[in-house]
Amino acid sequence: MVLPVSNSTVAFCCALGLALLGGCAQTQLGAQYADPQFPPQTLQGATVLVVCDAPEPAIRLICESQIAGQLTQLGARPLTDAALVNPTPGREPLPSQYLPAAKAAGARAVFSTTLAPDYRQASPLSSFSIGIGGWGGSGGYHGGSGVGGGVGVTMPVGALQGSTGLAAIGSVVDVASGRVMWSAKASVPPATDVTSQIAEAAKALVGAVRQTGLF
Repeated sequence: MVLPVSNSTVAFCCALGLALLGGCAQTQLGAQYADPQFPPQTLQGATVLVVCDAPEPAIRLICESQIAGQLTQLGARPLTDAALVNPTPGREPLPSQYLPAAKAAGARAVFSTTLAPDYRQASPLSSFSIGIGGWGGSGGYHGGSGVGGGVGVTMPVGALQGSTGLAAIGSVVDVASGRVMWSAKASVPPATDVTSQIAEAAKALVGAVRQTGLF
């Protein structure tokens, strides 16, 4: 016999699932590289050109704002100016184009960040089921079907769609030599608010470069 499940019950279980995911998932920092030839505090108080490469202009601007805010807390002087690094609207410049722009602006270094969806961290709640005695499911960004114990209701694919992870690769490049001073990747778990994901990525990346002692 199939027991009816109210909309309020479904909504509660959805919220509970998201809360459990949020409590377990954390922003992770991948492998890092730091050039040992640059002494500590090389960039202390320095002007740094901040640029972000993202699929949409709004995301790029949010990214640059978040990175700039984090660098300000380190005592740096972040500089963001779309006209310097992207003179042709709609066309992202090559990384090599950042250095002349930074030099012209009097920047000591370039902090560049590339943002992209991290489908390896797609929300497993894209499809799940609710059953008597518990709930579970399978899926991911490929979709799938939920299988729960006992009898219950299966949520349609896409009910909680749009929550994917965020991959952020950050690099600091010395303007004078063109050498990479530091680079790392941050992986942010799925969230319904992309602004909070970008903020988490900026905090992780700038926090990591702070540990190197460059600032």
